[in-house]
Formats: sequence, structure tokens, C-alpha cells
Amino acid sequence: MLKYSLVLMLTSLMSLAFADSHVMKSPSDLQWSDGPATLPAGAQMSVVDGDPKMKGPFTMRLKFPANFKIPAHWHSQDENITVIEGELNMGLGDALDETKGHSLPVAGYAKMPMNVRHFAFAGKKGAIVQLHGMGPFDITYVNPADDPRKKK
Repeated sequence: MLKYSLVLMLTSLMSLAFADSHVMKSPSDLQWSDGPATLPAGAQMSVVDGDPKMKGPFTMRLKFPANFKIPAHWHSQDENITVIEGELNMGLGDALDETKGHSLPVAGYAKMPMNVRHFAFAGKKGAIVQLHGMGPFDITYVNPADDPRKKK
């Protein structure tokens, strides 16, 4: 009986410990707000899971208007991007060069390893992308003058 009670108690404690471990969201569940200050004005974001500002895994969606541009930058952690809607173009280098962009259509995926300098720009209809990685998420612009936080 004691064994049974201990197993029941441990099972109850484990279910409490894992109560917040799953996430299921429909697109209508997402709460959109202005994009982070690290991106040029016009972007919107929705945190799907975790907290990009904190240490640990996170998933967020970013919505970019038509022809939205993110100048050359890098991150201190790997960045994983999946295109949900529209088209996102990405390229490698120290400056945004649309002739060097690689088109990622719906369901396209890109991984930018930490410290790799890259840029992005949305297609003519804009884009929604899902970004996941390990936080804290950061952006360092190759050209400090491109950093929107310094333009305020």
C-alpha cells in the first residue's frame, strides 16, 4: 500500500511539473503587437512560446509588410526561420544586397548560425515567418547606423 501511495504521489507531482510543458495554438490564438525595437518600424510580432528576452528556448512569429528590409546583422545564438506566409529573401554579407538574396517561399527554411552576418527582405506581398532558437535573442547590426534603437 505504501508503494502504491508513493507511486500515486510521484505521478501527481510529475503531472504538476509538466503541466506547462505543452503548447497548442491556432493562428487565431496569436496576440500580435508592434515588432521588437531591434527591428525597423513596421514589423509585428507574436510570441508563440517561451520568452525571447530570457535564457532558454523560444518561438515567435514576425509579420513583415511588403518590401520590408532588415539590414545586415548577426546574432549571438543560432536563428531558425520558417516562412509561414508570403516570401522572405535572405542573404549573407556585411550589407543588404537584394541581388544576393535567396528567395524562401511558403514552407522555406533557413538557419543562420551564431555570428554569421546576414540580411533579409520581404517580398512584394510581405511575409510572416516563424523564428525559433535559444534566448536571449539579440540582433547586432553590422553598421551601427542601421540599428533602429539608435534612431529614436
